Amino acid sequence: MSQLRMEKDDLNNVPAIPVPEGYILRNYEDGDEVGIAVIYGASDLGANTPDAVRERILQHPCFAPERVFVMEHAGELVGTSCAWLEPSDPGVGYLHMVGVLPGLRGRRLGAILTIAAIHYTQQEGFSVQRLLTDDFREPAIRLYLDLGYYPLISDETHPKRWEELATRFGRPEILARARTLPTA
Repeated sequence: MSQLRMEKDDLNNVPAIPVPEGYILRNYEDGDEVGIAVIYGASDLGANTPDAVRERILQHPCFAPERVFVMEHAGELVGTSCAWLEPSDPGVGYLHMVGVLPGLRGRRLGAILTIAAIHYTQQEGFSVQRLLTDDFREPAIRLYLDLGYYPLISDETHPKRWEELATRFGRPEILARARTLPTA
């Protein structure tokens, strides 16, 4: 089943959320792939070994340390996100691989990491940021909706899946913002 797509076309409209005391938001540094692998594994994002992180993230053609954001607490990496590029979709930036360790979810760390990636995408000169996600990532989808992302329809299964999510969330207005991507 294809992943759901979302888009944010107003990169200026993002809230300012302060980093909580005791946490540090920074960019990738050599050796962080160990902690990132733990976060990816705990967040069911795949790439749950340092070698897999190196292959999927560090060896990707668009990788640069400033594209990868990490949240650190007490010397441990607890969250991550990437401001990414997809060669198959030029002209837009991507939010990629957002994850937070389960015991720290609900503290707005995912929102802070997402906003860091939005700002980076905007600083690169993009006016649009897209993302791919899965239906079961309901807390993440709620966050993205709250930050102004809306559904992109790119597969025949998407309308029904978005309708089911809108019903579960009690947010029918998300369907009104859905946009269909033109087919190639």
